[in-house]
Amino acid sequence: MVTLLNKLNIPKQALKFLAILICADLFFIGLHLIYKVARLLDIGTTIRQDVFSIYYDLTLAESFQYVKEYWIIIIFAWLIIKKKDLFYIGWAALFTYLLFDDMLGVHEGLATFFLEKFGINSGHIIFGELRYQDFGELAVSLFFGALFLSIIAIAYLRNGKEVRIKFHYLVGGLLLIVFFGVVNDLANRVFAEDASQIMFEITRLIEDGGEMLGMSVMCWYVYTLTESEPVHSET
Repeated sequence: MVTLLNKLNIPKQALKFLAILICADLFFIGLHLIYKVARLLDIGTTIRQDVFSIYYDLTLAESFQYVKEYWIIIIFAWLIIKKKDLFYIGWAALFTYLLFDDMLGVHEGLATFFLEKFGINSGHIIFGELRYQDFGELAVSLFFGALFLSIIAIAYLRNGKEVRIKFHYLVGGLLLIVFFGVVNDLANRVFAEDASQIMFEITRLIEDGGEMLGMSVMCWYVYTLTESEPVHSET
């Protein structure tokens, strides 16, 4: 761990922030498990409300995700304005999209809109629980991903080694989030809830819990960028 921190040029004190984020995630995951047990055993009242689940939008856990994404945007904005690190513009735009997408379901709405325009039944099941809607959502996500990553790639190619190293770690954190948020979501769709309840719950917990932890790691790393010396854009 010490070697990794030295390689990343991250002060050990920054680990306190990461620890706080991870502990908060584990708290929400713990609440979710209690919520599932309470519903399974038909006990309790308040804890059985969906607000304690990590599966649904606008719950306690999801709201914390929105806060982390907002912090990431604010930090990038500070780096761009205060430190003149203009090469972070693409990253700020990407996480702005992710925040509004998570809150408002942008990719779901656009997928439904285009499928209806092409006369495709979005609810038609292809196999397992995978629908045309799911592939439509994936296509929309890939489109916006390609758009923002193109801006990021241009900044990467037009800047020096120090900036590129930071981008490597940012891309690594992004891939971690995408793995849990997109890949595991598709895997979760393969297992129908009624046919394979255990696998459905496991894959869903890995998806949402992993995405929470991945976003915390990304938020922490972006925070550590405020401690580094400014590297002015070469664009």
